[in-house]
Amino acid sequence: MIRADGAACAVCQIAPQHGRDRWDTLEEAAGSASKTMRTAWTAGLVLLIATTARADPTEPDDLPDPRPEIARNEPRVALPAVPGFELPVAEGGVHRPRELRVRGSALLGSEIKAGGYVISIYDCAAALVDANPQATRAQIVLSIRQDAGLCPRLWFYLGDTAAAAREASIWVVDVPRRQARLERDTVSDEEFVRWLALPRIALGDYVVVTGTWTTRSPHNDHASKGLLVYHALEHAAPTRPAQPATAPVRPATPEAAVATRPALRKIVAVPVFNASVDHLNACNRQNAAGHHDAAIAECGAALAIWNDNHLAWYAMASAHIARSEWSEARAAAERAVALRPDQAMYQLYYGMALYEAERERAQREHGAPDEVTVDVSAPALGAARDALWRATRLAPELWRAHYYLGRVYRDLDDSHQAAEQFTRAIATHPMYRAGYIALSELYRSWDYIDQALAVAKLGTTYLPSDAELWCELGMAYGARRADDQAIAAFDRALALRPQDMTARFQRGQVHARRGDVVNARRDLEAVVASRDAATAPWQPIARELLVRLPRR
Repeated sequence: MIRADGAACAVCQIAPQHGRDRWDTLEEAAGSASKTMRTAWTAGLVLLIATTARADPTEPDDLPDPRPEIARNEPRVALPAVPGFELPVAEGGVHRPRELRVRGSALLGSEIKAGGYVISIYDCAAALVDANPQATRAQIVLSIRQDAGLCPRLWFYLGDTAAAAREASIWVVDVPRRQARLERDTVSDEEFVRWLALPRIALGDYVVVTGTWTTRSPHNDHASKGLLVYHALEHAAPTRPAQPATAPVRPATPEAAVATRPALRKIVAVPVFNASVDHLNACNRQNAAGHHDAAIAECGAALAIWNDNHLAWYAMASAHIARSEWSEARAAAERAVALRPDQAMYQLYYGMALYEAERERAQREHGAPDEVTVDVSAPALGAARDALWRATRLAPELWRAHYYLGRVYRDLDDSHQAAEQFTRAIATHPMYRAGYIALSELYRSWDYIDQALAVAKLGTTYLPSDAELWCELGMAYGARRADDQAIAAFDRALALRPQDMTARFQRGQVHARRGDVVNARRDLEAVVASRDAATAPWQPIARELLVRLPRR
């Protein structure tokens, strides 16, 4: 009844179930019987009416089932086994960068300690030199001497190892600089630049930073996975992660009863049924044509005639989903589920709408799509999980139910369950691009590079024209330091989508690592110059990399 990807599609017409009024049929039958039988029938009818005064009469639900969203005739794929998703125990309350990257959402807004190696430091003087090529370094340093506000703050990255990549590290921001004039006139320019920075750190140092873990700093730096707003720092001796590793605490899988048989419905008069179905058929035709406003109106008319027409509620939910009106879709799908909880498609659409409506709410709070962090304690998230879980039990081949269930588990910080569901989504629909991307990203975030690479390769094999999958493959190769293959993958992505700043930024980093100054500058300068809001988190890194590149 509803096409994949949320858009409405054509549905077979639901023909009236009876050609005439049922009471006329009963009267015809009674007229052909004897007077005695007619009297008996009348007495029975009186008894029926008397009974219905106390309880509504019911009948079997003869509305057809919606067409399940199942992929047909697709290849079988071999996916990597899901790993354990285990992390070392934090010692002394000090969190490691990897832990914060993959399971940091529960700590957002709280003050924490993070221990790691300094892998990159912002050099304000060098950045100003790069931004003002007409000025000499001596002139830039003199300007800083005269106005320390030119370099009010620094930032740096912490990694689990001294050789960690930036994407495998955390960003420490709003680190203060000295503001006093002490010794400004008695030290050399270079000594002054070194003195200006607080705290005194160097690449490769192991430090423990105290700060607030959040997605946006007071000075508007932002990172969707989290950053650390600096409060204090101490140098420390590196510690080995405590062993053995522990698996994350996973929320219990819901075990609520799953309805598998339709309940009886209240008896509906045939003219009411037929009139409602006529509007439902018109609603489906409008949905199929992409006229979702008209579809909503027709479904509304069907429901005004017969409010328990669950197919009309489902078709209305479909129209709202096609328009990304998630709150309205949630209300319609919830009504369909209440009437027929045994229908997997109703549970699927209800779970989807609950989840997306909660993301909309979070987006309104945060104000930027890349920063959406769903509140794990939100009741809607648990209700979405339950509905999607029921959908997968009622129809295990509903690939979209597995995909959305994976997203819910990912937001609940249950990465193992998320990977299981993304894997099932791909297995049941190997041509579904979003499943490959979500699973490969999840594996990369946990540094399961072999698994990420296997998933991304499989995705590009079956969907060779998808730029985002080629970009994902490039990032997996880059994480493995297979630079030639990474650049080749990014080249494919940019050939398919030339304005893809994600691929350009990632390729620029690889070129910079290889020392290919010309190509690195070409890509990174394009990222810095981009006005696309999605590039904002990468622009500080691109500027820093440009500063470190030799001048042409």
